[in-house]
Amino acid sequence: MKDPKPFQEKFEPELVERLSPSRIFEKIQKFGELLRTNKLAILLEIAVVFVPLYVLLIMSVRLGGDDFVPLGGELYLLGGPLVNLGLVVTLAIFWVVSKIRGSTWSDFGLARPKNWGRTILMGIGVTVAIIVSFALLMPLITLAFPIPQVDSSRFDILRGNLPNLILNVVAAWFTAGFLEELLWRGYLMNRLVDLQGKKTKLAWVISLVGSAIIFGLGHTYQGLGGVIKIAVVGLLFGAAFLTVRRNLWPVIIAHALLDTIGFVQDYFGG
Repeated sequence: MKDPKPFQEKFEPELVERLSPSRIFEKIQKFGELLRTNKLAILLEIAVVFVPLYVLLIMSVRLGGDDFVPLGGELYLLGGPLVNLGLVVTLAIFWVVSKIRGSTWSDFGLARPKNWGRTILMGIGVTVAIIVSFALLMPLITLAFPIPQVDSSRFDILRGNLPNLILNVVAAWFTAGFLEELLWRGYLMNRLVDLQGKKTKLAWVISLVGSAIIFGLGHTYQGLGGVIKIAVVGLLFGAAFLTVRRNLWPVIIAHALLDTIGFVQDYFGG
């Protein structure tokens, strides 16, 4: 029988070297470069980031899961458990791949504002612009694509319940306002431009349309009309993002304000 020691003496140092922090860091850097420059890698990254959220969203709709999470007493957090889980998974994958690429908050439009007062005013301006634009576009959308009546009974938990209103407004500022804009505008629009290889005006327009379609596809349960309606909302937020020179803060503020307005209307039974 052959002595295994010569093999072990050769194999173990090689294994230790491969698993050394410097070699692992080197491989991560190479993978990050691949994610920055290779179009197929970029496309696969986008799919890996968003597929968990969309799969769990579809499962939630098909299973007829609750549209809220009970927190005890009369407190309820809007959003089903599966949807919230999907958002957490997607956010975690986004964070990992962004770290591997060496991305910073500024790359997603989240540089620290030089003037918060001006940024807030811009957010209010974006809010007004989106309300007016949507009001003008909705009659055309409903005329061309009949939109079925959406069941909004899940918002009944807000009606006359101030604790639920406050809880869900705060949650919406983080989940819908911050996270949705970070993922669909700050991340997705930039990666769709990277996928095209050049940051031209045409590339940003294609990115705007593509991100809006992907945003709308998350609402297929509302039918074609519902998908188009939400895609138009995505177009408006995306256009706002480009208009304010890819500064995500005003768009986050606008999204949060619009959700707040909607929740307050539900609180008063509107």
